[in-house]
Amino acid sequence: MLPRLSRLPLRAATAALLLALAPTAFSQPLTCGRFLNESDSAELVLEGPDRGYEIHYNGDRGEFLVQMQAGQPQVIDLGSGSIQPLKASQRGRVLELGWNRFSLRTPAQCSAPVTHPDGSCLADPLRCLADRYDKDTAALEAGCSDGMPALCRDLPGRYRKDAQARQQGDGNDDSDFSENQLVVMRAYMEKAFDEMGFPALCREDRDVFDEAACRKVLASRPELGEKIGKALQGAALAASMVEVLAPEPDRPLSEAHRMKLQGYCQARPHGGFCTEVAEQHWDAGDLQHATAALALACTAGDTHACGLAPPLQQLGAGLTPQAAATLPCGAYVSQRALMDALRFGDRGLVDMGMGQLRARLEDGAIRIRHEQGGDFVLKPLPNGDLLGMDRWTRFQRFQRAPVDGDPARCVPPVHFNELPLPQDCPKALVDGGAEACCASGSMQGCNVLGTRLGLKGQWEQASVHYLQVCRAGIREGCENLATAQERDGDVDAHGMLQALCQADASGRHVACDLLDTRNWAMMSAGHALEQALQHSGDDADEDVPPARRTPNHKE
Repeated sequence: MLPRLSRLPLRAATAALLLALAPTAFSQPLTCGRFLNESDSAELVLEGPDRGYEIHYNGDRGEFLVQMQAGQPQVIDLGSGSIQPLKASQRGRVLELGWNRFSLRTPAQCSAPVTHPDGSCLADPLRCLADRYDKDTAALEAGCSDGMPALCRDLPGRYRKDAQARQQGDGNDDSDFSENQLVVMRAYMEKAFDEMGFPALCREDRDVFDEAACRKVLASRPELGEKIGKALQGAALAASMVEVLAPEPDRPLSEAHRMKLQGYCQARPHGGFCTEVAEQHWDAGDLQHATAALALACTAGDTHACGLAPPLQQLGAGLTPQAAATLPCGAYVSQRALMDALRFGDRGLVDMGMGQLRARLEDGAIRIRHEQGGDFVLKPLPNGDLLGMDRWTRFQRFQRAPVDGDPARCVPPVHFNELPLPQDCPKALVDGGAEACCASGSMQGCNVLGTRLGLKGQWEQASVHYLQVCRAGIREGCENLATAQERDGDVDAHGMLQALCQADASGRHVACDLLDTRNWAMMSAGHALEQALQHSGDDADEDVPPARRTPNHKE
């Protein structure tokens, strides 16, 4: 006999009532079939109580598993490894996954659960992913072979880390850092040692090093241990700033590692993973295997790969880049990607629809400098097409597409006088180091000072230092100066660059190039619009400044 509600304590009765009214997660059986997200037309297809797939709004397909945890079903995305609770309401006709809400459109009979080998990742994906970032290389490879693409996608980074450790010696604690980072860390620690009065007899790099005596000194001065700990944290932070502001490009993976990844892609194609395998091949110059992996990515549901693979497959053996002898002249078009049209004109200028950039020949490649601190890199094919070789244009095939107004011949490009930014101030990221270096004439120090001020939104002050670097003929300084005007309309970078260009009788100062290739009119219009928005409407919140974008310049 059930107890009457009136006999229960008031608090317990309230809890029981709330529990009865709360939507059950999945106390009833799962409803299989096709569910639709009405907000963006994404689809979720539940094939069985243990699995299904999602078709995103852009058409990409992603497989997932369903596993119970503490009575709540969890959806494990096989491609990313993300885990989200799956909630049901209206007797299983509505599913909630994260912020997305799916309604049942086409019910279907549930398929029987799939049985996976004991101990495999697919048999217990929650357990497998719980220690994902602690797995060694062999465990990642085993999980990848099991059919967990998320672990496959961790392998390129792990292979690079393993290779770096072998180069620097197994067990070397510095293996996680680049040479540039190590230089900054050593400079930071040198300064910290000087400030804390660290005993010379504790320094292994000093002639007076004495381990036994050092132990006695450290035992008598326990505060040194705390100071060393803080210094190490500061050195690691300085190293991380090097990676953020001046990241080193990844080296191509070895052929053995790339072919191992290719095998995993072929055995269990997954759109995102196979596309990443294609990128590894492309960056290493193995275009045929890259195209094959890209085609597999397409068959696995990556719609972007489906737009890129066919034009490359059509080339067959003609997918062989050649050394460029001259810059192209005229219009070229590509399939859907970052940029789909290029129009090469006089003096190396390239019209991209949203402004113009400058092309140049370098080591047999056509390089188009952009505002992200790097180049678009193209190479000609035997049939006259252009092939994108860098990470922004990879997989793109540009085909000649004559249009009215194309010149029969283009005026040769201009060669500007520019210097690389010298790396002559290893202490620039250490407190006080940049100021001292800049005062002594180090352009790296001045550039770092400008970057620090820019990160604080103090663009007018930053422009003073960037102008010093630009005046020396260093492109990074001129680019950062233009960025300062882009971020702050009170900075007249155009006027500063114009003065530097006019002062150079040859007209080849790098400032002259920036005058031609930055969209100054759009920049001014953007500032005018921003000002209008800031002053429009009585309801504007004057206490909230406009969001500052992440500055895009190099240390």
